[in-house]
Amino acid sequence: MNSGVPIRLLTEQGAGGGSGQVLLLSKLRAVSRRMGFAEVAREQMELVCKEMVTNQVKYAGGAGLIQIWETTHPVTAIDLFAMDFGPGIPNLPRALEDGYTTSGTMGKGLGAIRRLAHESEFYTVPAGVAADAPWHGTAVWARFYPGPRSAAAFQTGQYLRAYQDGPYNGDCLSLDQAGGRLRWLHMDGLGHGAEAQSAVSRSCHVSLHDADLQETLGALSERLRGGRGAVALAGEVDAAGPSARVCGVGDMNAYLVCNGEKRNVTFSPGVLGHAHRSFDKTDMTFPAHALLMTCSDGIRRTWTLGSFPSLWRLHPQLIALLLGQVLGRGNDDKSIFVIRSTPAKGERHG
Repeated sequence: MNSGVPIRLLTEQGAGGGSGQVLLLSKLRAVSRRMGFAEVAREQMELVCKEMVTNQVKYAGGAGLIQIWETTHPVTAIDLFAMDFGPGIPNLPRALEDGYTTSGTMGKGLGAIRRLAHESEFYTVPAGVAADAPWHGTAVWARFYPGPRSAAAFQTGQYLRAYQDGPYNGDCLSLDQAGGRLRWLHMDGLGHGAEAQSAVSRSCHVSLHDADLQETLGALSERLRGGRGAVALAGEVDAAGPSARVCGVGDMNAYLVCNGEKRNVTFSPGVLGHAHRSFDKTDMTFPAHALLMTCSDGIRRTWTLGSFPSLWRLHPQLIALLLGQVLGRGNDDKSIFVIRSTPAKGERHG
């Protein structure tokens, strides 16, 4: 069971100007030492960070951002995320080859990131492609683990960001995983700021040993009585099924992306701790190539699979970070959870 914050944004800087790179590297050095990374790994992540900055300056005129995230659950890791608003990359597979360049340099930027990071993903929507896309440019995600890691049944992605990057976030996520099962609780305290966080912080925990999802939310509603209240959903995936289920109430959203289609799952109106109907529960098959996403109302709903062409086969963490940046509303806390069953070796998950 995890009742802490599973992912935190540590810093965000623009690539333009030398001061931004200095601050990024300073923060990266501090957090990597605190998390116990070996010296070689710290040097490698600094090189990746520098490549991200260099690429944005060269190809996007510095119009972009670079973020450092600390992930604590279900894995411990440092995530570097770069996103620009440039022209994009017309031929991304070729750009990932060492030696390829359009700027007269050695052309090792993206290839170096892929070699040095423990995990990485690259995504681009070039200008002129997908005219209705809400964003054009290039995004790069690189992850570093402080120690050995074992094979996991699921890939997950998370995005949690407070309104105006304040110290209090009324959105929360809690996860519990054992073997081929994972259960999560996704809550949104009414409003934002300290009062919204207070409404959820003492109750945002979930366990695979809890009762079924409907009983879990019922017990949560009882704990929230007399306070500000929250909307929430609980989800569970079972790799053995393969199956998934979500149960919720209020202004939360869930999406199943499978076989080139997006299925929207919505819930009855109401507020936990106050008035609400019985909880809506949806069961679904969950094959290895499918994605299941849950979002608070801080994430806009006006998107289609075509809004982000070819994104859905990539790692859920890149998906969560990109969608959070592009679809997040500026007047609320924002949160996304994304999960995919990890395909067997050689199995496609496009």
